[in-house]
Amino acid sequence: MKKVGFLLCALFAVVLGAFWMLGSKLSSPANQTVHLPADAPTAKSVTIDTISAWYFPVEARKACVLLLHGNRGSKRDMVERAKFLTKYGYAALAIDFQAHGETPGEHLSYGYLESHNAHTAVRYLKETKACQQVAALGISLGGAAAILGERAVPVDAYILESVYSSIEQAVENRLALYSRHFPSALAPLLYEQIPLRLGVELHQLQPAEAVKQLNAPVLFMQGDKDKRTFLYEVLMLFDNAPEPKYLNVMEGAAHVDLHQFNTEQYETTVLSFLAKHLDQNP
Repeated sequence: MKKVGFLLCALFAVVLGAFWMLGSKLSSPANQTVHLPADAPTAKSVTIDTISAWYFPVEARKACVLLLHGNRGSKRDMVERAKFLTKYGYAALAIDFQAHGETPGEHLSYGYLESHNAHTAVRYLKETKACQQVAALGISLGGAAAILGERAVPVDAYILESVYSSIEQAVENRLALYSRHFPSALAPLLYEQIPLRLGVELHQLQPAEAVKQLNAPVLFMQGDKDKRTFLYEVLMLFDNAPEPKYLNVMEGAAHVDLHQFNTEQYETTVLSFLAKHLDQNP
């Protein structure tokens, strides 16, 4: 009996150790060198405090759009969006979040620390670039960063793509992709590490709650085949958000680049939303 108890304790210790190592990997920095795209010749490399960013200017500017990439991504992921936005008169700023791309940082934080970068970038657009109207467009982690923190970024419109509802659900969904066995029981072994590693409490990583405080129009975009962020989660965010609010669902899309998946639907939806809710004066 003692031997069985010892083996069970040893097995539990191994499982805990494995999940701690996995937590270390998931929160490790995703820094990389990101080269200015040759197919966007007007793009300017800028540094905002410690944030590495690219600014895409336009003549006769309508408004400005802050582009916020997803988890373990970089500003390079947002170039195609910047190109189509500038084509239609919107200046764009794509940033590398802390611990991503060329911006320094110690840990990924699922949107909380990244929200500080989003606030800094909005101030830059308003104060340095004199943008009178600003929209924030964020993918997954980027969308969470736009609305988490002490308050959402102070912009005139939000476009939130594939944003998780809660950190607990996000972790469980990702575990379920790799194992059908007890993901809800195993998930706490990962998400309970977050306060220990990052000093960020779980209640601070709840986008479905954060959207309740929005005070500007919001467009939610989501793929109906997404297994990392399920459609019902985005419906929860949509239900919790105040009016005016919109939802665009892409049939057949998983947790992918929605702009690349269906470019025509994406651009038509985004441009219609921006035209309706952003002041057209520079």
